[in-house]
Amino acid sequence: MKLLEDVPSAVAHSEPQRRTALTLAVTAAFLLVAALLGVYLVATSDGGSDGSASDGLPPPEGTLADWATGVTDACTTVAAEHPVMAENPQVRVDAANLGAASDGTHALVTGVRQVPLPSDDAEQERAAAAVAAGEQAAEAWGALAESPEAPAAEQLTEASALTTAFVAGVTELGATCAPIG
Repeated sequence: MKLLEDVPSAVAHSEPQRRTALTLAVTAAFLLVAALLGVYLVATSDGGSDGSASDGLPPPEGTLADWATGVTDACTTVAAEHPVMAENPQVRVDAANLGAASDGTHALVTGVRQVPLPSDDAEQERAAAAVAAGEQAAEAWGALAESPEAPAAEQLTEASALTTAFVAGVTELGATCAPIG
C-alpha cells in the first residue's frame, strides 16, 4: 500500500502575486477624491449663517401677523390632538394627567417653533421671547414626566402656570389660542 506522501501532488503551490503598488495607488486616488469632495462641500455650504439654523428655528419671514396666524394653527392642531390642553388649566395640575399635559405642551411648543419668526427685528425679538417661554414650560413638564418620583402639587402648578403664561404670551402677540387655557 502506498502512502499519500509517496504520491506526487498535482497541485503546485505558488506564492501569491504582490500588488502593493496597485493597492497603494487605488487607495491614494480614493483619498484624493474624498478630500476634494470634502473641500467642495465645505466651500459651497452657507455655514448656517442665517442665525436661526443653530437654534433649530426656520429662517425669519413675514410679519408678526403672519407668525400669529401660524401659531393660531398650531394651537388649534394641538387642542384637537391633545384634549387635556383644551380643558381648564386646573386639569393639568392633576398628577394623573402628567403625561398628557407634558406631551401636549411639548407638541404646542414644537408647533410654535416651526412657525417662521417675523422678519422685523423688534417683532422677531418679541416672538422669540414667547417661544423661549414655551420652551421653559416644555422643559418643566419634561422634567416632571421623566422624574422617577411622583411630582409635588407645587411642581405641577408651576409647570401649568408656565404653560398658561406661554399661551398668554402668544395670545398677546396676536395668536388665537382660545381652545388652550
